Amino acid sequence: MKVLVFEYSTVIFEDNLISEGLNMLKSLLSDLDGIKEYDVTYLLNKNLKIDIYPHSNVIYIDCDLCEWLYNNCSNYDCCIFIAPEDDLIQYNITCILEKNDVFLIGPTSNASYICSSKYKTYMEVPSNIRKIPSFKIDVSMTDYDYINKHIDLKDSIIKPDDKTSSNLIYHIHNTEELKKIITTYEEHSIKTAIIQQYIVGTPISISAICNNKYIKCISINSQEITESKNQIKYMGCKTPIEHPLKERIIDISKDIIKSINGLYGFIGIDYIISKNEIYFVEINSRITTPYIVLHNIVNVNLTQTIIELLLADKKREITINNNGTFYK
Repeated sequence: MKVLVFEYSTVIFEDNLISEGLNMLKSLLSDLDGIKEYDVTYLLNKNLKIDIYPHSNVIYIDCDLCEWLYNNCSNYDCCIFIAPEDDLIQYNITCILEKNDVFLIGPTSNASYICSSKYKTYMEVPSNIRKIPSFKIDVSMTDYDYINKHIDLKDSIIKPDDKTSSNLIYHIHNTEELKKIITTYEEHSIKTAIIQQYIVGTPISISAICNNKYIKCISINSQEITESKNQIKYMGCKTPIEHPLKERIIDISKDIIKSINGLYGFIGIDYIISKNEIYFVEINSRITTPYIVLHNIVNVNLTQTIIELLLADKKREITINNNGTFYK
């Protein structure tokens, strides 16, 4: 079986995501390299060199990724890729692969489209899931008077509606701070944003794998967050962690995954735990940072397990043998 593998930032050479992206790509390739049933090809930017995977083929890209996929992806049976939800990047790549009948080791275009917007995701997830009070704004037409009438800006979070990176998330306290962030967003061509109530609590995530009838929550992970000059950044994770609300978190995660048709493969869901309340934050419909740790500490070949789950509905018992950390 011919398997195509790539990670978006290591193809387009996007500096702000390259650390996580490169490590996630290496995790996939180290799992797949040498499996006899798989003829693995991976894509890489021509200016980037990584470890040698002797049983895998590398193609160095010097053109637009989508253009290359349009012309070449039909040569492969299946594809496992990592790409951000930003500006519908993951969705558009998924559409190209679907149109060329390449089997996706990941979500469908429908699920990718929903998860590309934090607000769309909130609207899709069932009302019995506790969500953070949120308000969507059009950045270029921000009505500050209207916002002040409907939102308490004394303690709020503002974030782009469709961006993966945490580099543009801010903790704001008044209209003047909001205006500065709106200017920053306009400079970055951000069109829509979400203003949310700031919830004091502990940020965590879960990592799960699933197909259309099976969901396995593998781990609960810490989210190592820093805040400096109102800017909030994700710096890494500890995987796994124990949590007293584990069973509730798993049950909620399963309900969320079931609520979005086509959410397959490896899924990350972010939460904030405040006292005994579990607040849903967002879904990452792709392989996320904890994968870098997990693939080394589980009892199975994690990438092969995901491929077999989606291709053949084959389920393997997954146990975690250790713990680990990843920091940018």
